[in-house]
Amino acid sequence: MNSATLLVSLAFTRGFRDFTREFGQFTREFLDFTREFCRLTREFGCFTREFGVYS
Repeated sequence: MNSATLLVSLAFTRGFRDFTREFGQFTREFLDFTREFCRLTREFGCFTREFGVYS
């Protein structure tokens, strides 16, 4: 393997690792958002039942 191929390979590996890290962070934040959204939905459901508001 020549040095140019090695440099390209290293750059690709580093870029893929950074992408994976960013995607993992996005996934964690999305799951947190989903969890919070579900919690708010449950609370809203309790509120509507408590006050007799039905659609």
